Amino acid sequence: MKKKRLMGLLVSAIVISLTCYGIVSSADEMEKGNGNTNTVLQSVPSEEANMYIRGNHPRKDNIWLQYFPLTTALRKNVVISDVITPDSQWENWNGDTVNTHSMANENAENYDDSHNHYQNLLSEVLNFSEGTNAVAVWGDSSAVVDGSKAWGGFFSARANAQQFSENEQFSRYIPDNVNLEYDPSTYDTQLIGIEVDVLNGGLPGVYPNMSKTGVQIVGFGNPNSMAIEVRSEDTDKDVNDEERRGVFESGIYFKNSIAPYGRLLVSDLKQARIGLDLKNTLFTEGAIQLSSQQVGTGIIYNDGASGEIYGGERWDGTEDQNGWLTLRAGEGGIRIVSNDNTKELVAIDNFGGIYLNGDVYLNGERLGGDVGGTGMMKYAFYILCILNVILLCSMAVVVFHYKKGKKAEKI
Repeated sequence: MKKKRLMGLLVSAIVISLTCYGIVSSADEMEKGNGNTNTVLQSVPSEEANMYIRGNHPRKDNIWLQYFPLTTALRKNVVISDVITPDSQWENWNGDTVNTHSMANENAENYDDSHNHYQNLLSEVLNFSEGTNAVAVWGDSSAVVDGSKAWGGFFSARANAQQFSENEQFSRYIPDNVNLEYDPSTYDTQLIGIEVDVLNGGLPGVYPNMSKTGVQIVGFGNPNSMAIEVRSEDTDKDVNDEERRGVFESGIYFKNSIAPYGRLLVSDLKQARIGLDLKNTLFTEGAIQLSSQQVGTGIIYNDGASGEIYGGERWDGTEDQNGWLTLRAGEGGIRIVSNDNTKELVAIDNFGGIYLNGDVYLNGERLGGDVGGTGMMKYAFYILCILNVILLCSMAVVVFHYKKGKKAEKI
């Protein structure tokens, strides 16, 4: 009985070993059959990791080029490494062998058919089950003990020709048919940390249709911090802004990607403490710059019931092409209140009525002030006195002529 169990275990081990060997050998033979003789797929046994390596990659020497030359403590489980060379074999959507496209012929109009695309790990799912969430890749990490940290995913895209061209430890991994010349004044690459494509072949993702979302961030449990945080290499270090490394030119950039009926930013929260909190940042060319041209293109309050602030021409179609800042009154009008919001200082209604509550100053002089004052008010007082004298004299002349006429009638 024991011999049968032992033989069964032995046969199972042999089958598993042959299967794994067959997978690795098949991938290796497929690459060799395509004419690429510089790459070899290796399964490097390790006490703590499974590594699948194709080509002359530093990983075959157990080197982490990502962390060179730091002293970070590192550990791994499964590693898949590959090297793309000029003679690597390519295929089309149907599996037919094809040549790579030249970037000289690539432009925005033909990009779909003229670029070269590679993936080291492709996970794909076809979902024919209604009401099922199909997840192609799920990264889950748990911070269990107090003070531990967890990342659900980590992506990096790097431009590191300098690392291979100026370091002998890495230069030996450069393919023989590649002339790597690094010039920091001309060296340029495109880097995308992560791309999320939403390929919608159904109804538009607007209510009441089902949503189509690029990135959905869902919080669970106790309150969390930021849904999106943009950092740089030395964000937490005491460095001058001009010396910071890895900073971005823009935080969020929308490029020809919003529907004509769309909205740039949307919030359906019933209440929050602050809308845009920019109090810690000094903007040297405006906290907000808007393109505005006439009514409806500025900042609108309460769907227009409380008015609008907009820019553009004074009136549409006039000869005056100067830019004007216009305050469109609300249904009640426009008013200015005191800092403590207890006094209404100025109010203007939609009928042209202007209501002033307080003293009015003209060129530094208070209108309706003390008659003993100086400046314009004093001169105004003198003029009023002269006008009163003239008026009294005129009245005296009229009375004199009136009485003189009465005497003449009696005679």
